[in-house]
Amino acid sequence: MTTSSTLDRTGAGLLLALVSAVTFGLSGPFAKALTDAGWSASGAVLVRLGGAAAILLVILAVRRPGVLAAVRADGPALVLYGVLAMAGVQVAFFNALQYLPVAVALLLEYIGPVLVIGWVWLVRRQPPSRRTVLGAVVALFGLTLVVQLWSGIGLSTPGLLWGFAAAVCQASYFLIADRAGASTPPLVLAGVGMTVGTVVVALLGLVGVLPIVIDAAATGVFLAGVDVGWPVAATLLVVVASVIAYLTGVAAIARIGAARGSLVALLEVVASAVASWLLLGQVPAVIQLVGGALILVGVALTSTAARPDPTPAPV
Repeated sequence: MTTSSTLDRTGAGLLLALVSAVTFGLSGPFAKALTDAGWSASGAVLVRLGGAAAILLVILAVRRPGVLAAVRADGPALVLYGVLAMAGVQVAFFNALQYLPVAVALLLEYIGPVLVIGWVWLVRRQPPSRRTVLGAVVALFGLTLVVQLWSGIGLSTPGLLWGFAAAVCQASYFLIADRAGASTPPLVLAGVGMTVGTVVVALLGLVGVLPIVIDAAATGVFLAGVDVGWPVAATLLVVVASVIAYLTGVAAIARIGAARGSLVALLEVVASAVASWLLLGQVPAVIQLVGGALILVGVALTSTAARPDPTPAPV
């Protein structure tokens, strides 16, 4: 491969990764518009996962990239991926949105990589490098600024708990992916994972564990001050913030690798903050912006300190 073609491939990969980060960052505002109109967080998750799974399964049926072989080889890991990285992360994140600004909820989730460091250190007895420790310290300091622990009022406790639950689920994804074989194609991982996540959320809704409210008569689904209606918001959540986001992310990783792709994915937080400002009118405090920047710096340091980690489970 010539230098020119390599640069073209890298440039295309970075562009695809940017598109993936921006579209993933839109999921929070789209979901928030639905929950503010009366949908439950679990209802929004079910529509997002179910709609995206249906589209991705059609793509998998056409391309046939070895789904059955992947299921036989990594079946348990695929199930855990669907339960935690798909259902768990999104249920926790969408519930956090009911109590917290979108950007704050997403920043809490991005503490997941720091939790992985602690688990690997304490449980697997693999001490991190100095750079990794520095990244964790910077990220945790940024977290204190975002959460504002010293504040007498502070952020909503249920929101913080849901946000940290999302971080735990994301951390679990890293650990599962680290143990799973690398033979499963990313598109298969996303398609099968979304299908498993859809089934899990639907079953928990049927038995009454999760409140599934999908209000077809909902009004007041506002984006940028305009009542777009729930069909538009739900379609954007499924097609733009899920299918396009995952497909461009998969294509980006194929061109620039997981390590570089995961760093570009950090722009999801920035995209989410900008989208929340433009679409929902949410503006975080200056100190929270500083804390968010420190979290991103810390995660970037930990992501580049050792061997490439699996790409984070976006929301």
